[in-house]
Amino acid sequence: MKNYITLILLICLLVACADQEKTINLVPDETSTAPNYWCTWYWQNYLINKGQEVTNPDAKNIFSNPAAREEMTEENMFGDGGMATTMLPKTRSDYYFVIDHGWQDKSIPENTFFTLIMDTLDFPKYAHFEPKERIRQMNIDIKALGWKGLGLWVRGNPSEEEMRKFVEWSKYAGVEYWKIDGGDTKHYYASRIKEEIYPELTLEHITGAGPVNPKWDIPGLSLYPSVYNIEEVVSQQLDASLEKASKKVEKSLDVIKNTDVFRTYDAAPLLVSTTTMQRIRDILIQTTGNSEYRAFLNIQDDPNIAAALGLLVAVKRHPMKTPRMYKGKDLHLQIAGDRHVDQRLNEMDRLVLWQRIAPPMEAGYGTFFASKNNLVDSIVFQESDTWFRPSHGKMVRQSAPAIMSRNTALPEVNYRELAPYVMASKFPNGAVAIATEGRVQPNQSWIYPKADVILKEVELNKPIGVFGHYESLSLQLMQDLPNGVVIYAQDLLSKQAADITSKVAIHANTIKIPGNLIDEIGTSSGDTGDISVPGMVLKISVN
Repeated sequence: MKNYITLILLICLLVACADQEKTINLVPDETSTAPNYWCTWYWQNYLINKGQEVTNPDAKNIFSNPAAREEMTEENMFGDGGMATTMLPKTRSDYYFVIDHGWQDKSIPENTFFTLIMDTLDFPKYAHFEPKERIRQMNIDIKALGWKGLGLWVRGNPSEEEMRKFVEWSKYAGVEYWKIDGGDTKHYYASRIKEEIYPELTLEHITGAGPVNPKWDIPGLSLYPSVYNIEEVVSQQLDASLEKASKKVEKSLDVIKNTDVFRTYDAAPLLVSTTTMQRIRDILIQTTGNSEYRAFLNIQDDPNIAAALGLLVAVKRHPMKTPRMYKGKDLHLQIAGDRHVDQRLNEMDRLVLWQRIAPPMEAGYGTFFASKNNLVDSIVFQESDTWFRPSHGKMVRQSAPAIMSRNTALPEVNYRELAPYVMASKFPNGAVAIATEGRVQPNQSWIYPKADVILKEVELNKPIGVFGHYESLSLQLMQDLPNGVVIYAQDLLSKQAADITSKVAIHANTIKIPGNLIDEIGTSSGDTGDISVPGMVLKISVN
């Protein structure tokens, strides 16, 4: 009987060990500390003229900031199907919920957007509280829905005394993020005061860059530089504008030294990635290697680029379909084109799950490399595509480096007809990430070319993040692979890794993964109907 019981216990132990081995999970349960956020702005704008036929999109009362402000209401935020109750059900614990322009008291003069006084006509449930208690209660309600916390949009230049009061209010309310959409870049009152009394407050500043990078209407260029490009400012700007342009670059670099987050600013939807990648290059080429540049870069709504380059996002995409029609098309000036980012919501999830593994890096951290050759994307902007009226009916051109990397060698890219953009990074903890990004062509507003890509300087037993589509991806280690290697792969949305060793080719120091395997595993736990690109984590283990 004793031997029988011992045998049963041994069998149970073996089964438990087998179950444990079958449920390897490469994604931590702990939420990311990275200050990413989802922002209400695109949703607000899409509510203007909800469900109606638009006859004149240039009318002053349509698609304007004042009109969008009117859509920032308690019902639109907390009601059935509202923003805070709908967005990011899987990963909102890793995102701040940033309430944008319109939440502050609208009876105050229009040019005063830094008050932290809630508009109680739009948010009546908080009307009986004093101002600082209103934001505390809203923060409590936002956190109760599972978000990391409430973030506040502000703009302007309060006095030092006023700024101290606002920081104190935020400390009282437990609000940990300010999106400062202009202002406070002369004295940096907020930065100085929050370090003194509330260091938990994350501040975001901008200097502004316009919806597209300059020279967009000039054909035939190999480079369409951003306003952050000091090299281009010096070499090509006219004498009359040189001083002004140079001061813009100097101010931007100064802000990156004096804030927590620097946002590379809004870009027109159809060319958002190309425009943004050029801005990233132009900033990192000047800041990398200098720890004074302490801010993280926030690149708006490009999760896959952020994952690969260790950056932050201010995502604004959403799934709502009003629709609002203009000339037979659904009119959404913030989300446009064949990319359909309104159907790519899992990309937001996979980014923050990856950043639980590999947190973002400051602008001054490590090293940065960019290929000398640029890729140029172009398309005609129509009035239903963008709010940028000077571009309507015109070909818009933007460029970005074909390949970029941080703290690691540039990947090698081999393609047949059209090259994708490729980005990679090695993070301080040894994790590496790589992403490909699609292209925009005159006859197609989104295309995703595939290439054979080689990612170099990979390490054993370190996480590898893979984002995007590939013909194949080769992982090249710094030494030959030992015997007994096992390769695990997992959709970042999954809770369980799979052993893919038998499905890849291993030779010397290289593991070659077929692109269709990345497509299969990297989307295996995605939501039905979601068309996000693959996003997965790999690990090369040795038994």
